[in-house]
Amino acid sequence: MNQLIRLSMRNQQTFCLAILDLDLFKRVNDRYGHIMGDFVLKQFGKLLRQHFRSEDITMRWGGEEFVVGLYGADCQQGIDRLNNLLTIWRQQEFVSSAGEAFNVTFSGGLVEWPKHGNSINLLYKGMDAALYQAKMSGRNRIVAAND
Repeated sequence: MNQLIRLSMRNQQTFCLAILDLDLFKRVNDRYGHIMGDFVLKQFGKLLRQHFRSEDITMRWGGEEFVVGLYGADCQQGIDRLNNLLTIWRQQEFVSSAGEAFNVTFSGGLVEWPKHGNSINLLYKGMDAALYQAKMSGRNRIVAAND
């Protein structure tokens, strides 16, 4: 991520950073088992790699959280791209070993560099606060940090 900041500074480009959290993921593990939970995480990671460009960053942050860095994107472009991803992900159907079909959604908090901060620490705080706002306003949505 620091490399993305340096590249953006050098090329005078914006970038968006987003934290994505699979909604109510503990329920997936509790209801369908950890093997199914691991499968859902792998599928989400695979979708991230397929959906974003090679110059973008996609990584698992920990647990059911992932971080996406969108080079050259402003806040609105980031929201649009992540909402597109959310639409695709909502349509993913999983089937448990008992034959029960289910879907998983995610919530996201998004910041734009340098608009919402000029360091990883400030950007992280902003995207984490935006993620919290997305969760508190009903989940299954992307929220950008406040200016």
